[in-house]
Amino acid sequence: MEQFFDIIVVVFLGLVLGSFATALCYRLPRDLSMVTKIHSQCPSCAHNLGVADLVPLFSWIFLKGKCRYCRAPIGVQYPLIELATLGLSLLFYFVYGLKPETAAIFLLAPVLVSIIDIDLRYKIIPDSLNLAILGTGVAALGINAVMAAQPVDFIMEQGAPALGGAVMYGLCSLLLRQTAQAILKREPMGLGDIKFFAAAGFWLGLNPNAAALLMFISGLSGIILALVWKKRTGEAEVPFGPSLIIAFITALCFFPPPFMAG
Repeated sequence: MEQFFDIIVVVFLGLVLGSFATALCYRLPRDLSMVTKIHSQCPSCAHNLGVADLVPLFSWIFLKGKCRYCRAPIGVQYPLIELATLGLSLLFYFVYGLKPETAAIFLLAPVLVSIIDIDLRYKIIPDSLNLAILGTGVAALGINAVMAAQPVDFIMEQGAPALGGAVMYGLCSLLLRQTAQAILKREPMGLGDIKFFAAAGFWLGLNPNAAALLMFISGLSGIILALVWKKRTGEAEVPFGPSLIIAFITALCFFPPPFMAG
């Protein structure tokens, strides 16, 4: 019964975070503030949307994927983003549980889903989302430190490998980028990807198994994505962000950060 209640809470949380993810996906590429209050509007008729129009997932279903006011189609990407965020929230729940110590990792869900959508559409990973990955990692470390018997000792013991992981992943990916660029005479990886590696490294720390899994999954999924992308679009430039996110999520599931282990 307790687990059932937890799942209900996570489903509600996942849908709310999914709505936030759709806002990230819409606003960040357009340089719209996430802090300043801006009324959500229909992209076709610019009518301000009410509460009934913004219920995650269900509004889209009940309105049959159309604007209530002008009946213009509303893209299926919005409910898909919300469902993906919900699914990722449930995955984090089954791996980490629902407790104060794990609160920060759920905030990763809308960030990671947003990176996938934005990178696929615009071939960029916004700096703000990479900072959010790092920020949630710092928050997770801090929350678990507060819950520990010796908070200062916890931060010293667990913070050092987390910072080491951020530096290692960042420098190694930058070195790989520069080497590949010198050989291939083109940019093989964007700076947004480098910043993502550094932010992800804070979560994964200095665990060599996590690093190996991240490299393997990102490489394998990157090859598959490249083949599908080129076949469907004919473009040579392939967004690498989705492959990185898939690999990062996999590594988090198999190798929880030491500061989250308790």
